[in-house]
Amino acid sequence: MGNLTFQWLSDNIVFIVGLAGGLYAIYKGIKAAIEKMLAGEFKSLHDGLGNLQAEVKASDEALGVKIDKLDMHTCKNFIVRFLSDVERGSMITEPEKQRFFEEYDHYVNIGGNSYVKEWYERLRKKGLL
Repeated sequence: MGNLTFQWLSDNIVFIVGLAGGLYAIYKGIKAAIEKMLAGEFKSLHDGLGNLQAEVKASDEALGVKIDKLDMHTCKNFIVRFLSDVERGSMITEPEKQRFFEEYDHYVNIGGNSYVKEWYERLRKKGLL
């Protein structure tokens, strides 16, 4: 322990700092080399994911259009069935009427505009609705 001097401590600290700096430089060099090697692989993967994302978006949009169309047709089918029952004089309960008006409002809000509205107005004017 008597040989411990400031010179010895200073030399060892310089050695440790130099070693740490060297190891860090080696780490950075290896990291850069690996990134450069794999850049092409990652680029093709990135491009593939970009294409897949575009396809999924287009598919979602097409599916949304189909769902909207199905919604319109389902509303129209229910309304036509209900209006037919009313016109034929079938017994309609109050909950059925409430459900009809909910569905009819939805049909109008999603852009339904056809013979259904004319039929509805005709039955309403006759006092059947």
